Amino acid sequence: MRQRSRHLILIAAATLIAGAARAGDLRQTQNEIAGLLAHPVLREAEVGAQVLRLGDGREIYAQGADRRLIPASNMKLVIVATALELLGAEWTPKPGLCELPAVPLSELAPRILLPSDNALADALQRALPAAAGRPEISARRLCAETWGERGLHMQGLCWLDGSGLERGDLLTPAFTAALLRYMGLQSRWGELFRASLPVAGRSGTLRHRMLGTVAEGRIQAKTGTLTGVSTLSGYAKTISGEELVFSMMMNGFDCDVARVRRIQDAVCLSIVTMELQSDAPTG
Repeated sequence: MRQRSRHLILIAAATLIAGAARAGDLRQTQNEIAGLLAHPVLREAEVGAQVLRLGDGREIYAQGADRRLIPASNMKLVIVATALELLGAEWTPKPGLCELPAVPLSELAPRILLPSDNALADALQRALPAAAGRPEISARRLCAETWGERGLHMQGLCWLDGSGLERGDLLTPAFTAALLRYMGLQSRWGELFRASLPVAGRSGTLRHRMLGTVAEGRIQAKTGTLTGVSTLSGYAKTISGEELVFSMMMNGFDCDVARVRRIQDAVCLSIVTMELQSDAPTG
């Protein structure tokens, strides 16, 4: 399987140089992703993944999508999205009343998501109830209410902080993909949210990943890393212009995290080179 993932990366790099990209059909892509996630380094790990069409929510791939997993810094997606929904992009912390800098949320969001700033994310989580006019409830309850009202229910999930450093945090790939899809389609702050994410090969925590491949510039996603934990969730644009959302969470591996990231990158390469047909079956 290691050779297979390296083979995918070599193919993508070669096609970029040639000025053309390999296009795989849906079934081929599903098989490629399944093969990559079955890599021996993940044999003892808990793995969850989901890929959806942004527009109609059609499921492209799923494996353990409802599995509760440690999201690491993918939790920052939740705090920033919740803050945007409740406070709006122009909300600015009052100087001296919280630990956040006195800049609009439109500036704070990329300062949290691009470099994965733990201190700012946790400060935003602590400030959220009072800022939203609900100081009597916890940020956790406020988050659950906010997304429940939008049809995304957090039963069984756990949100202990804003940064994702708590190993008690639990999300599912399905919830994360649904949140991304909501922000991309229904939120008035969707464009800002997406623009605040790292871009493969270009910015933030993805600036050194997928460089020189067809995935460069086509993946906007949040990374997450703790010991034995690696996650990647965000948006993808295929070579044919299809918009997708995806979430991958790997917990409990004992190899170097770089090996798991290479698998995630190979999955991204597979989905961006996929061609979808509107009437193609997914089962």
